[in-house]
Amino acid sequence: MEKFDNRFDKIRSINNIVITSNEFMTAFTGIQDCVKRSISYSEPVGSMLLAEGGLGKTTLCKAILSLMPRTEKIEKDHKKIIIPVCYVEVPSPATVKSLAIMMLKELGDLTCENGYGTTEYLTSRLIHLLAQCETKLIFLDEFHHLFERKPTSTRMNRTTGNWLKTLVNRTGISFCLVGLPEFVPLLQIDSQIARRFPFIYQLNPLTVDPSQGGSLFAFLAEVSRNLNRQNISFIPPLDSQLIGMQIQLATKGYHSYIMSLIRESITYALNDGRQVINSNDFSYAWKLGITLYISKQNKNPFEMNISQIISLMK
Repeated sequence: MEKFDNRFDKIRSINNIVITSNEFMTAFTGIQDCVKRSISYSEPVGSMLLAEGGLGKTTLCKAILSLMPRTEKIEKDHKKIIIPVCYVEVPSPATVKSLAIMMLKELGDLTCENGYGTTEYLTSRLIHLLAQCETKLIFLDEFHHLFERKPTSTRMNRTTGNWLKTLVNRTGISFCLVGLPEFVPLLQIDSQIARRFPFIYQLNPLTVDPSQGGSLFAFLAEVSRNLNRQNISFIPPLDSQLIGMQIQLATKGYHSYIMSLIRESITYALNDGRQVINSNDFSYAWKLGITLYISKQNKNPFEMNISQIISLMK
């Protein structure tokens, strides 16, 4: 049983790996700078973090959350919780009341769960708690739920949009909208909302260039260094040209699919009593179909040579 646990501890450790890229670090520091601007300017400066699913939006949010953890503070004769960063998934459908309740829950107010209280009361309660918790940054993930989708049009829910503008103004907090790039033009139709989120950061798929490398190889090299600490290695090396291009073809450079492929390859090797991962392990992982949605690739990339891969990537 102990061997079993150790084996899966190694696999679980992959989930804790945060691999950065230039885009990741630009967004990571930029969002925090918006917090500093909001404090220095005495007015809220917001941002947007944009990417398709599987490109690291949630990972980045969690990285900032871990950097600014919740703490306890003694003030006069009582203890209070300090919540510098609040992460909220926008409910679907998003109404003022449902969004306010979700935010209150994140601040630890469980009295709101029954849904009692007017919108005005919940808003006042929320503004009060945000001040008490000394919150400086709020992530609103899945912000596309703020939009009403109809057969002929998609537009932001006017009531929810106006409430959000009011909340930003009254709290002075830096908000970061997290979601899909295609909704930005729709959001920017309302100039009053757009100017509250002037800083836009986007995460894109990792790339390869057969002649010059590319961001994927740096990503894989960092993954390999982290896994070496768990005594897990790769032959050929994970960041070699062949393996890198095979992974690119299998995943199109989407971070979460890359990590899923690596995780399943390691699982297969460990089940076989090995800690050295080879191309056959990647081939097995690909056959599970875990990257089929994103790659739409019918032939196994891990049974191809570089020439075959390049021809398919053109």
